[in-house]
Amino acid sequence: MEVVQDMGMTDLQFKSWLKQIIRGLESAKEKGTKEETDKELDELLKDLKEDLQG
Repeated sequence: MEVVQDMGMTDLQFKSWLKQIIRGLESAKEKGTKEETDKELDELLKDLKEDLQG
């Protein structure tokens, strides 16, 4: 019987992924209007959801 395991992220990959999230949040924080901030956050959320789906 063969056992298939999902290979998770390495520490380096996880840190890189966290850096992307931080950059996205910092970028949203720097936007001038609420609408621009919301748009930036919506894009970040979309990307994160896509990452979860694989």
